Amino acid sequence: MTFILVTGSIMALSISLIYRLCRFFHIEMKCLSLVLCAVMAFVVNGVAIAMSPFLDRAHYLRLGLLVIVAAALVTFFNEKLLSREESAAKAADASPAGDSTQAAETPAVQDQPEPAESPAWKALPTETLPPEDQPIPPAAKSPQEIEAEHEAEAEAQARIRARQAEAEAKAAREAAEAEARKKALEQVAAAEKARQQAEHEAAAKEAARKKAAIEAAEKAAAEKTARAARYAGYIKTLESMDSLDSILDYAYENQSHEPEAAICAYQQAITRYPEDSYTPFLVIELGNLYKDQAAYHGAINTYIKALDMPIIAVNDAMKREFHKNLRYLGTVQDILSKHHALSTPFPEIPGEIMQEIETEFQRRSQQSS
Repeated sequence: MTFILVTGSIMALSISLIYRLCRFFHIEMKCLSLVLCAVMAFVVNGVAIAMSPFLDRAHYLRLGLLVIVAAALVTFFNEKLLSREESAAKAADASPAGDSTQAAETPAVQDQPEPAESPAWKALPTETLPPEDQPIPPAAKSPQEIEAEHEAEAEAQARIRARQAEAEAKAAREAAEAEARKKALEQVAAAEKARQQAEHEAAAKEAARKKAAIEAAEKAAAEKTARAARYAGYIKTLESMDSLDSILDYAYENQSHEPEAAICAYQQAITRYPEDSYTPFLVIELGNLYKDQAAYHGAINTYIKALDMPIIAVNDAMKREFHKNLRYLGTVQDILSKHHALSTPFPEIPGEIMQEIETEFQRRSQQSS
């Protein structure tokens, strides 16, 4: 008994909920259809209990099939009732005006099922209201009006969907523009950072270059000062020598390990003994010593100054030899400058560059002759 009461209560609540949901979604549900729904619920419940008292998977499957069949039958029955009501309404609208009195006298309403709930205007106590305030019953809508309402509702839905699509497209455009602006700002920031880094590196390189230049200048000045001091010491030592042989001995002794002392000795010998018959050979020795130190400009100046010495000016063979040495030194200087190797001592010049020097010297010698 308790099971029947609980089951009946649940079914009543379910049918009431179905009715309210149909009203909420504007779905017309006839009272007879609700009654059939209740009957089918009892039938499904009874059949399910009769088929199997155990709640296994097959039982749930059969119960689901029964529910689907019952729902289909109720839906079909409700549609049939609605179709009959709509057919009766169309027949009443299509009847001639002369039959209107007979149709009014005939209780046609008894053939139609009573609606699930009376309209609000019927429920009002019209006897208590004045005639001007009594509600006017709504007129029945024609199929054309219903179709027009459906079309208007469809158009409204279409406009709503169009506005939603437009809003979504606008949001997408704004998101894309925001992303583009973000990327542009990131690129600008990256470019600015790269520029600042490049400026910093350039400033660091410039500072390093200036520092290196200052250090090189200081080193050159220190080297010059040291060279001047060494040269003063060489001069003081050479002034104590009173013969050419002693000066040459000093030059030979220092030629390998202290070339500056040897150069200073040759210069002093040439200056102090310009008329000696061995002086032209001292000029050649001094030029060769300059060449070994990669001081090609000093060697060229030595030969140019020697051409003005009286002992060489009167010696045509020696003059020709000196001019030949000048051409050769000029060729060496030009070729080494071409290969950016002007600081290479003469004994250390590579073979391919030496071959180029010899070829160019031969060409210049032919042109001069």
